[in-house]
Amino acid sequence: MSVKDIFNRPAEARRLLICTGPCCNSSGLAEVFLGQLREELLAEGLNEAMAGQASCVKRSCLGKCSGEPLAFVDPEGIWYHRLSGPNLLKILHQHLLGHRPVEELILQEEDE
Repeated sequence: MSVKDIFNRPAEARRLLICTGPCCNSSGLAEVFLGQLREELLAEGLNEAMAGQASCVKRSCLGKCSGEPLAFVDPEGIWYHRLSGPNLLKILHQHLLGHRPVEELILQEEDE
């Protein structure tokens, strides 16, 4: 079974994984932020522009459970915390599409 993105298309290898597991979504915020991101991508037309380049993928649990809610950029292996709808959009624009990590949102080892 192939992984699907938030628009139900096959996910690209370069992807933003958004955790909606029990720790990350305990208050429901991860789902809210994911919904905000999806709406923004549709409004900006990025849902189509990203096709073939990068994907946003909802995951039930990423197994980190520290600093949640969390997101992970694959294949670089960078964890992000302090998520919000605008922060997810910033990660998508700057890191996923622009290949420049968002330093102020990276989960550092001392934050865990």
